[in-house]
Amino acid sequence: MHKVVIVDDDRIIRKGLSKVIPWAKHGFELAGLAADGVEGLDVIKKTDPQIVISDIQMPFMDGLEMTRAIKKFNSKTKIILLTGYQDFKYAHQAIQLKAFDFLLKPIETSELIEKLEQASMEIERENQIECQIHDSHEYRQQQFLKTLCLRPLNNQEMFKELSMIGIHPVGSISVALSVKLDQTEFPSALKTNIMKECREYIKTAPLKGFVLNDDGEQFGLFIFSAETSKDMFAQSIADLARELLNLIKNKFQTTVTITRGRVYKQLTDLRYSYLESLKAMDFRHIMGINCTYSIEAIDTSQWEERGDAFEVEHELLKYVTLGLPDKVSEVLEVIKRQIKIKRNMTLQDTVLLAIRIVHLIGYESAKIINNWDETKILELENKLIKMQIMDDIFTEIERLALEAADMVKNINRNRKHTLVKKAIDFINDHYQCASLNLQTVADEVHVSYAYLSNLFKVELGYNFGEILLEKRMNRAIELFQQSDLKTYEVAEQTGYSNSNYFSSSFKKYTGFSPAEFKKMNHSLVKA
Repeated sequence: MHKVVIVDDDRIIRKGLSKVIPWAKHGFELAGLAADGVEGLDVIKKTDPQIVISDIQMPFMDGLEMTRAIKKFNSKTKIILLTGYQDFKYAHQAIQLKAFDFLLKPIETSELIEKLEQASMEIERENQIECQIHDSHEYRQQQFLKTLCLRPLNNQEMFKELSMIGIHPVGSISVALSVKLDQTEFPSALKTNIMKECREYIKTAPLKGFVLNDDGEQFGLFIFSAETSKDMFAQSIADLARELLNLIKNKFQTTVTITRGRVYKQLTDLRYSYLESLKAMDFRHIMGINCTYSIEAIDTSQWEERGDAFEVEHELLKYVTLGLPDKVSEVLEVIKRQIKIKRNMTLQDTVLLAIRIVHLIGYESAKIINNWDETKILELENKLIKMQIMDDIFTEIERLALEAADMVKNINRNRKHTLVKKAIDFINDHYQCASLNLQTVADEVHVSYAYLSNLFKVELGYNFGEILLEKRMNRAIELFQQSDLKTYEVAEQTGYSNSNYFSSSFKKYTGFSPAEFKKMNHSLVKA
């Protein structure tokens, strides 16, 4: 059961809610009652409820102040705020404070129960996700490796990230290795068993190492040392890689390729070592499989493997997958200009770089574009190998990158248009429901509350509240013009449970009260 605390300075409301709702029947435990925010905060700290129902306007400490205080010591608490229509101005603050929802007084019991059940479902969903993440140590390792690829980490951040995945370096000298199964198809348990065997072997080795899971058929290996000699450390790493290679082949009757980045003295440079090990793995089709080699073995052109090269490639892929053709051209021009300025890349090196970029574009594009033709990558690779001029090579890369970026751009445009249309259709079909809110619509179209809110503003130029108000008011105008319904009846049919609030909204929207509008419309009909 989820515990609930009620905080309201109105004794009748407190007592009524505590008695009228069959808490246990709906899976809740009423853990406490309080008459103001200060008292409520004390009760909440003692009982630690999952859900709090609170009035906004209260003495000593109002509901918004109390919400802010609650979120500081337990951000997971779901807070349902109660407000009169005159206090609707506080809705924006409530959203900023991440209140779960707010209800307009007078409160319908059924509506409150519905909100409680929604909050309960949200709590269960969050708990399930949290458990999955908590139980998945390998998932956290994958996330760390992705972070390592995306951005540099300072010393404090690196220690914190490593600590979160159970890695405590024995020294600042470090190196990263990448291990990839040479088989393209293998039982899911094979990689897990190989990783386990590598962990056990490293425990007996003089070097302090850690195995980290990565996506697909690959995993990482970080080695640390407090030794002062980088050369001796590098030699020990090469020996370890060969020993692991033989161990895996003999025990599992399969082969792997192990690549190594450079040895660095600063822990923050572990990122570059890892990126270098990944880059070295991309040359496996040239260097061969069932072997181990370092980034230096393919570094015939004295490339600067650190920093800019990785960042520029990452920028290019980012703009392709975001569907930004103009930015794609800019980044490719930067890469080409750097090569021309340095003048230290042979034709072979340039072709290899081009092939790498082409394959990365193809790999990322295939994730997004359903009808992506993968054969064009192989065709382009064969074409690049025969080229002799750098400008011609980059013309072909740009053609592919722009094609992919344009396709992604169209997909995103169509996806957003379809999403907005579905949301508007849902609003048009359910505007008469008093409990309709942005979260309900977002759940219906399977996106987040924040994303849909931003999408409305970008695509339509209006926020959700304005869209819903316009729909309800236009329908109210139609009902007044086409029927003799009373004001409260029109209010009910347009999604307002409070006719006074409806009248106030109608006057703000039209400039006339419902009575004035009906009288004016009646006069026009007579005329």
